[in-house]
Amino acid sequence: MMQCAATTDLTTFMPMDNRKEFFLDTNVLYWFTYPRFTNVSKPHDKLRAAPYFDFVDKLVSNGNPLFTSIYNITEMLHVIEKNEFSLYELNHPGVDWSIKDFRKMPKERNQLKRNLATALSNVKNVCTILDFNFTYSTLNQFIQELEEHRCDTFDYAILRNCIKEGKLNVISDDSDFSTMEKIHLYTANVTVLAKPAPL
Repeated sequence: MMQCAATTDLTTFMPMDNRKEFFLDTNVLYWFTYPRFTNVSKPHDKLRAAPYFDFVDKLVSNGNPLFTSIYNITEMLHVIEKNEFSLYELNHPGVDWSIKDFRKMPKERNQLKRNLATALSNVKNVCTILDFNFTYSTLNQFIQELEEHRCDTFDYAILRNCIKEGKLNVISDDSDFSTMEKIHLYTANVTVLAKPAPL
């Protein structure tokens, strides 16, 4: 099993070098740019998100270059739609509709459009967005190396592109990222931080 190059506890790390580049994973993007995150989240999720929000906020204030990818944004927009549907269900108890029914409601569709546009605009304001091709070769490499990492297909492709582009300082709560070589993972995930450092 591969291990990332290093892990750093972002709750204690003080970013001093404002030229240092960081890459934001989907969960961090979602927490930082989706304004209605707190409306749908459980208290545990809000606590989990807080150190990431604070850390990215410091980086933005410092002027550090921040990056993400088109695939992270794709995942984030999908999560936002699911959460907007959850909010709708919360406000309409007893209604047994699916997300496909939700998509047919003009008023809710307009509200979703505004929330997606806001999140997308927020991402664009804080990050440079990396666009790259998701190729058959990447999928084949993902399968060939499957026993060496714990990433899903999207995360594998995203991290492989980070390595290719030299965006090695990755901010994520995803423990699977700790199994990708060359990545320097900035996290508050206690499970990852409890692992011994690679030799």
